[in-house]
Amino acid sequence: MNFKQCTIFREIARTKNFTKAANNMYLTQSAVSHAVKDLEEEAGTQLFERLHRSVKLTPAGELFLREIQPIIEEFESVEAHLPNLEKGPPIKIASCITYAQTELPQLLRRFTEKYPEASFNVQVFPASDSIARLERGEVDVAFIEGHVLQPAFEAKKIADYRLCVVAAADAAEEELSFEELMQRPLLLRERGSAVREAFESIAVLQGFKLFPTWESIDSQALISAIKAGFGLSVLPYRLVKEELTQGRLKEIKIADWQLTNDISVLVRKSRYQPKMLADFWEMLQPLN
Repeated sequence: MNFKQCTIFREIARTKNFTKAANNMYLTQSAVSHAVKDLEEEAGTQLFERLHRSVKLTPAGELFLREIQPIIEEFESVEAHLPNLEKGPPIKIASCITYAQTELPQLLRRFTEKYPEASFNVQVFPASDSIARLERGEVDVAFIEGHVLQPAFEAKKIADYRLCVVAAADAAEEELSFEELMQRPLLLRERGSAVREAFESIAVLQGFKLFPTWESIDSQALISAIKAGFGLSVLPYRLVKEELTQGRLKEIKIADWQLTNDISVLVRKSRYQPKMLADFWEMLQPLN
């Protein structure tokens, strides 16, 4: 039994006539007769009762029709949507907090202006979680902070940003040495975050260990604690730019110190990419 035989059977049941069914399906009457003969041989029973000018279903034929009807309808539904399958599913994105809070919304808006049919599912994770989800195929694209050198991924560096030390707006200091910074209460992102790792690597190279007063996965929670005067933090400048411009936070200069972090986008290496994902990847221009 195959799908074509089932659709022929359904059309005969609908028209109650072999010739009409053949004409409606642009088949020869011989082809229609052979399809029914093969089905009846496989079923081991007669499915149609042949009358003088028409046919009607036998009880076995009625049962067979009830069984195949929902299967045919499901198949035809998929067949009707087949040309648009690539346009339908959303592009699943995992993003680091910094990029999700700054440039990602504008990037997705520009893409949807060019491709109105595009849709997205965005989730915000630390870099390690984003990479793990990309490896498992749970997301299509990952925007992460820092570099990733894994043969399973294609990667593009698409942005970079500087990190800055911020304090409450009424902080007395304008500039500190790195040693003085290490002696102040520090409010930092959690271990494993790209900002924390970048800052911690600099501290270790200069002979310091970090003992933060506050740790948080949420940069906004740190910003609130800084405003309340609980200490200093190291955060992406683009994340606190408005707060600094409006005078709600204050940047503290650190003598002989400058730190930047990269934003990279990753996809799995594959011979096949849905067209929408391929177009999205193409739009992401690497930063030299």
